[in-house]
Amino acid sequence: MDDAGVTSSGTSDVTPDTAPGGEAAAAPELAAALLPRIPEMAAETVARLTAAIPAYRLLPDSVLGGDLVANTEAVLKLFFTTVAEGRAPTEAELAAPVAWGAERARDGVPLEAVLRVYPLGARRAWEFAATGPDPVADPYALVTSLLAFLGEVMPKVAEAYLREQADLDWEQREHGRNLAGVLLAGRPARRAAERYGRTLAERYEVVVLRLPEAPGGATNRMLRALRSELDGNPEVLATFKGEGGVLLVPLGPDGATRRLLTRLDTAAELRCTAAAAVAEDHGAIPQAQTEASEVLALAEDLGRPPGLYRLSDLAVEYQLVQPGPARDALARVLAPLDDQPHLIATLREFIAAGYRRAEAAEALTVHRNTLTYRLGRIRLLTGHDATDPTSARHLAAALTAYDATHRPGP
Repeated sequence: MDDAGVTSSGTSDVTPDTAPGGEAAAAPELAAALLPRIPEMAAETVARLTAAIPAYRLLPDSVLGGDLVANTEAVLKLFFTTVAEGRAPTEAELAAPVAWGAERARDGVPLEAVLRVYPLGARRAWEFAATGPDPVADPYALVTSLLAFLGEVMPKVAEAYLREQADLDWEQREHGRNLAGVLLAGRPARRAAERYGRTLAERYEVVVLRLPEAPGGATNRMLRALRSELDGNPEVLATFKGEGGVLLVPLGPDGATRRLLTRLDTAAELRCTAAAAVAEDHGAIPQAQTEASEVLALAEDLGRPPGLYRLSDLAVEYQLVQPGPARDALARVLAPLDDQPHLIATLREFIAAGYRRAEAAEALTVHRNTLTYRLGRIRLLTGHDATDPTSARHLAAALTAYDATHRPGP
């Protein structure tokens, strides 16, 4: 059957000039009649915009009273002009509103707020057409044109905004990374911070972070998630390399660093291991990084669970691993076990299990009798009984020293 008004491709061949009832045909006439009222529409649209969206009230007066009104007028004029001429806007004509949307990204206006100006303007145009002082015929003829225009403009503005936002995020990350590198190297960074428009804290907590092991490309996903979370904390300076990174967190209320790491764990969907040390001034940042790195390495060597550690958490163990005759003497306690790694593993698991035989045997996947036999061998070879409180403390210290002296060099 041959349907009138439908092309062979299935699309309607009804044009604005031939639309039923003459409503679409009236659109150009209606648009031309409303062109002189654009300044009034633009002013009212901006007034509604600033009243409804707090983000716009934060913009300087030069933007509100100048750029915002001028750009709103330009967009309305473009719409009514193209409707009056019966055509779609060209790429060149759309360049201005698209550029304006990108500029708002640099002003810090949220994308949702940027896009709301368009439906607000369209609604005001509709109201003028339908209920203005001199209503014109067939205001509904604007509906199709309004929707088509919004469909052309809003996606392009959103794309330009997101592209600009991505550039800004990259710039901010680079600025933060560069400033972190300068401070970690012990060099003055205030001039660079001024150049980047950043303000440095007087005191920082230096956090050395290690990502958990993850299969495949999960590490890259975690890094992206961490960077995205840190984008919302521009005062934190960060630099990442490999499977770890260093954060410079402004020293604030107690628990601020721990709360930040909790958010990073949530973003990464896995718990990270980190260590922190306070730098009382910028010059102390390199030493704080060294301390945090040593504490992190110690926590990992001790098999501690993921979390945040400070020197105070591992003070005894930290002291035990410092080079010197006392450390070497402690390490020699376990020298008789050098050629029996299963006994070293048994001692390690027994200590980690809180000296509870059942838990240690389960961790080692051996029978409790086997565990008892091995503990007896350790007592025989070292002269210290892991089941005796005094000897157990001595063996725990010896194991820490032993691990430090057997750690592979850099």
